[in-house]
Amino acid sequence: MQKQPNRFIAPIVIAGITVGFLVSAYKFVFAKPKPEQSEKTVADSEQETPSLKTEQTDAAP
Repeated sequence: MQKQPNRFIAPIVIAGITVGFLVSAYKFVFAKPKPEQSEKTVADSEQETPSLKTEQTDAAP
């Protein structure tokens, strides 16, 4: 005789996975925008990619 599957734990596991998925989706959709970057992060990004102001040249005489 085969053992009958547990009919109590399976629905709880499925419900837990579903709730976790829905919470993650809610956080993704309704997430608040992140606050502005700190000065250190901005300074690091400027060093990696120079600003457009330094790269612009006038074509007209």
